[in-house]
Amino acid sequence: MRWIRRAGCALLSAMLTLGAGAAFAENQDALFAEAAAALKTPAAAALEAGTLALRPGDSLYHPALRSTVVPYDQLETTAAPAVQGAVTSSDPAVVRADADGLLTALTPGTAEVSCQTGAGTQTLTVIVTDDAIPLAARNFAYVAQREFTQTARARLPKYNQYAKWYYGKRKEVGWCSVFTIWCANASGNHPVDESAVTEAATDQVLYFREGQVGNQYDGFQKLGRFTGEPRVGYVVLYGDLSNSYRTTHIGIVVGAEARGAGLYRVTTVEGNMSNTVKSYCYLYDSNLDNHTVGVEKGKRLQENMSVVPKVEQTDPLVQYALQTDHWCVFGFGASWL
Repeated sequence: MRWIRRAGCALLSAMLTLGAGAAFAENQDALFAEAAAALKTPAAAALEAGTLALRPGDSLYHPALRSTVVPYDQLETTAAPAVQGAVTSSDPAVVRADADGLLTALTPGTAEVSCQTGAGTQTLTVIVTDDAIPLAARNFAYVAQREFTQTARARLPKYNQYAKWYYGKRKEVGWCSVFTIWCANASGNHPVDESAVTEAATDQVLYFREGQVGNQYDGFQKLGRFTGEPRVGYVVLYGDLSNSYRTTHIGIVVGAEARGAGLYRVTTVEGNMSNTVKSYCYLYDSNLDNHTVGVEKGKRLQENMSVVPKVEQTDPLVQYALQTDHWCVFGFGASWL
């Protein structure tokens, strides 16, 4: 009879565990749905806040006309939004507004940009500054976050929507780099072949169309754009301390908070982590910078990642445990300067 009681207790414990797991999964799905609904494009967020920061050279349609992001390979077939009234800038030398409502940031300063629509006049304060993160890089980070919330950590096949878009035929391979390329295109950027680029203007936002992580490194390295400091919209490359392999994985930096003394809190979105899209948050020590390993003679990979304090682990959808116990940050591909 004793073994029957033990078996009954074990069965009850298993049922409770399964029930808790199902409840957690249901709650996780609800959290992902909530996060997806709350996520806004940079343009939509600016329209809601009434303020938009741009860097000289940035351009976009007035957010009252279009707040979505158009993929690069659809730009030529996407019509300009219909303007129902005038779009005006209080200072055309700072922000130019054309007849279609396209705004172009020209020089540092502030301008009030108004757009008349069927809903009335919507005015946006546009601040143009050299310190702003380029809009193209912010759109890149937004698309990565959108994919994370929409896929909701579901396990994806090797031949998924990202690989299908990139290869055009069935090919089951690791897709971490392909994910970054897909996000670059979907955010309106033009990912380019590494071999086709020998130089780039300092104000150019640049992403590489390379399915191999090593080729991504080659592209940024030869342009002097492989760095030890993270920024939003950069790609992050990881190395493997267990075998000194420097280009083992790649992700997208969606958050980079400087903590002082060379320490950063970095948030990423990464494809092909256990066949899913995941978001990670960790501390990165740039004093243990690895980006010149392989270039600087005698330099070896150093352990430069650590777990953020428990009190800061507040987002239930983000992974705070490190990806592995033997990876390090190799460096960052500086998509913008």
